[in-house]
Amino acid sequence: MAARLLAVLVGVLADRFRTTADGAVRSPHLGRIPGWSAPLGHTPVISQRFAATPDQVRPARVFVAELLGDDHPLHDDAVLLTSELATNAVEHSSGPLDARPLDTGPADPPREFVVTVAFLPYGALITVQDPGTSEIPCTRKPGPGATGGRGLLLVNDLATRWGFHRDSTGTVTWFELRSTGAAPDC
Repeated sequence: MAARLLAVLVGVLADRFRTTADGAVRSPHLGRIPGWSAPLGHTPVISQRFAATPDQVRPARVFVAELLGDDHPLHDDAVLLTSELATNAVEHSSGPLDARPLDTGPADPPREFVVTVAFLPYGALITVQDPGTSEIPCTRKPGPGATGGRGLLLVNDLATRWGFHRDSTGTVTWFELRSTGAAPDC
């Protein structure tokens, strides 16, 4: 089920989203995906769009923290890993190459990232979609004095699974967290 939900999320995230008045992101395709054994309405999937600026990493963490609630067993790990992926979306994504016309001046088009939380029976699946870059997301081994470069190491160590998907709209990096004692994938 998790693999199928991930495929659905990647497909939905690759589509254009509609932003509601409260800033939430909704896809016109949620709830009508062919071949889905249960209506998506029974698997809560909630997204929020953020400007790709450093001051939006904290609101992304708060978004996930409030959705999960303080008592959720995966709260702390989900918030930490969301923070790491949101920071990567801000620091490493370059956005669409030459997306603006030449006569519009020096201003770059606004960049955004989207955080999506899918509640699963055994845990949560969280994705961060950004405009992408030419680099592939991978873990690094930073030196002892380095102030960065440990984000994906944390994701790799704490998440049950993680990965990424790229297409013409950018990069979707995701991680799955399972509650202790959760049933294995079928």
